[in-house]
Amino acid sequence: MQIPTLYLKGTFNGWGLDTPLFKEQDGSYRANLCLSTDLYRFKISDSDGTKQWTLSGHESEATLCELEQAMPLINTQGIGNDLLFSPAVAGQYSLKVQFSSSTPTITVTKGEYNDLSTPQREPVNAHLIEVAESQPSWQHPEFAMPHDQLFQQLTISETQSFPFVFGDNVDGYYHGATYSYVNGGKYRHHQGWILGTFASYTNGKFNNKLEAERASLTPYGIEHHYENSRESLSLIQGSRLVSLTVSSTKPSALSLIPELNIPTTHSKVHISDSNIVIELSPQVCPDGCPRFIAIASNHAVHAREISLDAHPELRDLVQLSESNAKFMLTTSDNQTELIVYLGFAETLEAASSLVNQAVKSNEHVLHQQRVYEFLTKNYLWTNDLEYNQAVMWSRLASRTFVSHEFGTGIWAGLPWFKDCWGRDTFIALSGTSLVNGLFSEAKEIIENFASMQMLDENSKNYGRIPNRVTSKTNIIYNTTDGTPWMIREALEYINYSGDVAFAKAIYPTLKRFITGVEKHYLNNDGLNEGSLNKDSLNKDSLMAHRHPDTWMDAKIDGMTPWSPRGPKANDIQALWFESLNCAIQLANLVGDSESEKSWTIQAGKVKESFATKFWDGKNHRLADHLSQDDVPDYSVRPNQLMTISIPQKNQLNQNEREQYIVKNAVETLLFPWGICSLQQEHVDFHPYHDNQVMYHKDAGYHNGTIWGWNAGFTITALNKFKQQDLSYQLSKNLAKQILTQGCRGTMSENLDAYQEDDRNLVESGTFAQAWSVSEYARNAQQDYLGYCPRLLDNQIHLTPNFPCCWSELVASLPFGQGNQLRLSFESKNGISHYKIQSNLEDTVSPEITLVLTLDINHESVAVISTPLTPSLEIMIDSHQQQVTVNDKQAQFEIQPKPNNAILRDLQFAKPDFTRQHNSLMSKDYLLNKRNKQKLSAAKD
Repeated sequence: MQIPTLYLKGTFNGWGLDTPLFKEQDGSYRANLCLSTDLYRFKISDSDGTKQWTLSGHESEATLCELEQAMPLINTQGIGNDLLFSPAVAGQYSLKVQFSSSTPTITVTKGEYNDLSTPQREPVNAHLIEVAESQPSWQHPEFAMPHDQLFQQLTISETQSFPFVFGDNVDGYYHGATYSYVNGGKYRHHQGWILGTFASYTNGKFNNKLEAERASLTPYGIEHHYENSRESLSLIQGSRLVSLTVSSTKPSALSLIPELNIPTTHSKVHISDSNIVIELSPQVCPDGCPRFIAIASNHAVHAREISLDAHPELRDLVQLSESNAKFMLTTSDNQTELIVYLGFAETLEAASSLVNQAVKSNEHVLHQQRVYEFLTKNYLWTNDLEYNQAVMWSRLASRTFVSHEFGTGIWAGLPWFKDCWGRDTFIALSGTSLVNGLFSEAKEIIENFASMQMLDENSKNYGRIPNRVTSKTNIIYNTTDGTPWMIREALEYINYSGDVAFAKAIYPTLKRFITGVEKHYLNNDGLNEGSLNKDSLNKDSLMAHRHPDTWMDAKIDGMTPWSPRGPKANDIQALWFESLNCAIQLANLVGDSESEKSWTIQAGKVKESFATKFWDGKNHRLADHLSQDDVPDYSVRPNQLMTISIPQKNQLNQNEREQYIVKNAVETLLFPWGICSLQQEHVDFHPYHDNQVMYHKDAGYHNGTIWGWNAGFTITALNKFKQQDLSYQLSKNLAKQILTQGCRGTMSENLDAYQEDDRNLVESGTFAQAWSVSEYARNAQQDYLGYCPRLLDNQIHLTPNFPCCWSELVASLPFGQGNQLRLSFESKNGISHYKIQSNLEDTVSPEITLVLTLDINHESVAVISTPLTPSLEIMIDSHQQQVTVNDKQAQFEIQPKPNNAILRDLQFAKPDFTRQHNSLMSKDYLLNKRNKQKLSAAKD
């Protein structure tokens, strides 16, 4: 029997190919793992997870592995039927799989298995010379605080363990926890990990992370502080490069020891004057994992491989593997700082060059400079420090997900959504790239997905971009909303950047999408929904779709929707309406008058049909979706708020209706910690998400569970109607999530709907999710500052919605090609001062008009229109209703504030813990219900 390379895939490695099983001389297959005291879920499978080579203990149930007991394995796939292992103590464990009988078995043993029969290479004992490094100079914008002060303000310091994560913007990320070695961290590449945690010494004294005075998460790395020393790790963005540092208050002998997942017997070493390169055997290096690891330092060092007998703390505390390479680098002379770089590459030359250049250019400092430049490019600093920190960290966290694995893209989440989803990418694009002025990046992402558009006119997916890209060949198109989200963001990119040439280039992509919708989804062709009425679909111009092809896409066994919302969901109609409006604007730009006229008629029909079929005028409510025969389903979900937030220029609903939409959604769904995906009064509501005995987690995924990203469009809708003081309470609660809970500096995918303690929220889903943090960052710029560049119309709109607690702020807002709008605000005793500066050159054309809508008091606003000049100052006296503008070209008028009486006294909803829920009273309630409904299968 030919056995392929098998891997342990589980919660300890993000279900990736990090842990291959090696064949031993006795014919068994074995892997060594360093585990903490936790419950681990895993399976054994080949690289593709085929049915023949996916092994677990039971067809449908989870199976617990006991120490020293052989457990039979069967061929099975599925969800939830994993092998379980829960170590009583942290340490090294060996997992052995045997195929010697007709039934394979797995045995877990404590301690590490080391096959000493394999020949050992000679240990390294070398001296590396010092290479001169540059000293980069710092540049500080006048509107922002210096880098050291800003970094200090943003640092998250705690004296207890907390998790953290960084991305390299290539294909990997580093995830770990402070005050820990076993869970200290792993740098995971496209596949596999090589660098884990690290240890340090000062004058031969072990710096014990477990006893550190404090641990600090900084914008550029993670630090542990000791009495007279400090150690840190930084993942250098834009390359496969890590810097490890140890520093002392006075010159000392400094040592660093990285944990390397490199079996000594499967590696060879190349030594030069300035670096060491370790070559990993292909046998232990999965595809997508770099084979060459280079090590260099900023000072002359003695580099030697050590034994654990000489340093028992590295075995007992750090839990280094006896069989792996263990390099200690110690300064040749006493120094106050030692920086060691580890570079990962596909060739020896590339790895060596990477670390040599890092030393020469002082990449450790350059990395900090790039972070500072990023933070000040889109800058907001108010008198609320906690909010400032949360906004900055949400922006930093968004960088974790930008990758270049398959072209430029944005991962959906970590650890198990480490791939690029069309929907997630373009929902996250605005808060990840556009608000940060990273317009080239945004363009690359749009172009990358547009290049994968389905071009087969006979395909039901014609005109669509992929829903998910997990490799260059594994691409699926099962999404209705991914492409319209891309079209929306393409127009937003053009309005931020002024890139009119791109508007013309992307136009054919947009046109193909609309053609595909008209051919396949404005009638019942290809929908496999036998109940769809073709005449009705043609008449109303609404876009049809399968049940699970919205963002609420969870399916039972990959077939049956958990949350059926077909064939016409309200958010899909908003996206279809917006796609048509984007197309109309670009058609006008390129001179396609025929399409412009046709799409204008089509958009009008969509708006009319939406109002007729979705709106219940008697009860002032919006349907979540139209089900069979256009029967409205009035389940209360947050999606209705997207019918307000998605349209950029032409609104889909009337103002009064939008107020009722906000009122219904907020008072029914919005708890102080987030907005529920289904109202608690619904028969299908699930108050908790994961780890429930009564139902599978996917049953609650979109049926009550809170999604962090939904707070984004909720805040957008609230602020549109001047409810920023309520929305800011939500933002402040989210700030505490970002800064003090879960993986610090980022946001999880989900929360339980019901929470017992809002200071210790139960998080679920991924520990870090792209659209959660990107929406938080977007809200700051677009909804509180009210910043809306419309360079396609040669305008920039600024409509601030400042919370009442903001008395001062300074902001820098990017637009165009390297331009910035700088805003300062101060309010005291009813007098507000605004100062707006631009670095726009006088020679730039065409002229840009700045349109400001500023609150005067509760009754009136000032609407000011003026050519964008280098400096504009405005003073507003709320008592006297006086507006003073220092620019003679400015035109302004005082207008009454819109009446938002429907939203007066709007408040958060509250969980009703006394309510009886079907999901908690009847096991697998929703699963059984869906199976009885015999919904149309939606297999991809």
